Amino acid sequence: MGRTLPEVDRRNDLHGQEHWQGGIAAGLLLAFVLLTAWSWPTLAQEQGVAVHLIDMAQDSELSATAASLADGWYDASVNSRVSGYELADGTPVSFGDWYHSDWPDTRVDLLTQFGDDFGLLWGFSTGERGEKYTVDPSLRIGFVAQAHPAANSVLSLTVRAVAWGNLNEQPCEGDYGEIGGVQTVNCRLAATFLAPEETLQYLAHAEPNRLHISLSYSASF
Repeated sequence: MGRTLPEVDRRNDLHGQEHWQGGIAAGLLLAFVLLTAWSWPTLAQEQGVAVHLIDMAQDSELSATAASLADGWYDASVNSRVSGYELADGTPVSFGDWYHSDWPDTRVDLLTQFGDDFGLLWGFSTGERGEKYTVDPSLRIGFVAQAHPAANSVLSLTVRAVAWGNLNEQPCEGDYGEIGGVQTVNCRLAATFLAPEETLQYLAHAEPNRLHISLSYSASF
């Protein structure tokens, strides 16, 4: 009928199918890091332990995803985006207020250093909450290890996993009058040509990047 549903919902809906895979990866890495930390007491005693704040930011990709939901959906029949609608009594409703938070998802990353060549990476994010969505808090954990294959060279491996931290959009209760009554519906798609129950499959769900691995080598001459 000349209308295009939000692409962000399609991507997020497919991404949700990989939820269990991300959870397993994060869980396995968490177990590995905890085991490593438990097995290093001698090194900690001999060389000391230092804790460093390495990053603090409000640049969550899921915050940006939530904000993009306020853009609504594209209606090709009028060649414009629909970012709101009117209630039966003519009251305008904007999506902007629904997908806004006074406290964006905030990330904190720290490093517990054991000697010169090994450290535990750990941190968290606060999550955020808007009227029609939530971003759950997350736990960030991993390690960084260095080796020296030759004089004046460094081989560095960084591994970090993220647990929890999902974005989930909340539905609305829409009153469709005498014909449909009160039904659960995707807030942004309540005024589209879709039946209320069909809009629920487009509720946004997204996950953070679960696993980050970086390997680097540097040498000086």
